[in-house]
Amino acid sequence: MDNVVKSAARVFEVLEYFAERQSAASADEVRQALGYPQSSTSVLLRSLASLGYLTYDAYNRRFRPTIRIALLGAWLVEETDGGRNPTQAMRSLSAATGDMIILGAMHKLEAVYAKVLPATNPVRFHMKQGARRPICTTAIGRSLLSSKTDREIRAIVRRLNAEREEGSPLLSEAQVLDGVNEGRRLGYFVTKGSATPGAGVVAVPIGTLVDEPPFAIGIGAPIDRIENDCERFVELLKKAVS
Repeated sequence: MDNVVKSAARVFEVLEYFAERQSAASADEVRQALGYPQSSTSVLLRSLASLGYLTYDAYNRRFRPTIRIALLGAWLVEETDGGRNPTQAMRSLSAATGDMIILGAMHKLEAVYAKVLPATNPVRFHMKQGARRPICTTAIGRSLLSSKTDREIRAIVRRLNAEREEGSPLLSEAQVLDGVNEGRRLGYFVTKGSATPGAGVVAVPIGTLVDEPPFAIGIGAPIDRIENDCERFVELLKKAVS
């Protein structure tokens, strides 16, 4: 969050909160969820309402996003290959599997879970929308790296090693490239327990426009389900992004 204007960051944190919640919320609920001061929360929400991005129900004292927010990015969805809608793909995958569905994007040297649909199965894992994960050792991360050249991947590994915290193990360029190339060959990426113990992810890259950053979509589930249903998950993922 270095070099980020606090007020700008809070606007998007509020919008991401509503995207994850998918329902109206009071100012106090927003404040508690995001840890903002009470006065700042009220001013921010009322400002967004005045601009037309939120509506305010005075009777229930709750705020709710308006369609204006969705329209901000509608043109991007229309420009994607074949008019592909990642949100629709995520919903279809969620309905077909009952497992957590992740839309990932690359931010600097990390994989960011830009959108997460929680699992509905009895045995499941929770992942917060906006969570950041290692780009080189996760299925989502490797899917994102697969759009880059081997030279670019080596440069990313070297930079990660140079910026790693003291005591953290070095990443092997060869191992990272092997993992990415294996996924390229198979057409999908799988990791088990690399980010969350007991959980695995199957992921595939999403084709985007030339000037757009890469995206990846994945199914997160307990490792035993990943192992037992991997073939079906891959088929569903490829169908969703085709």
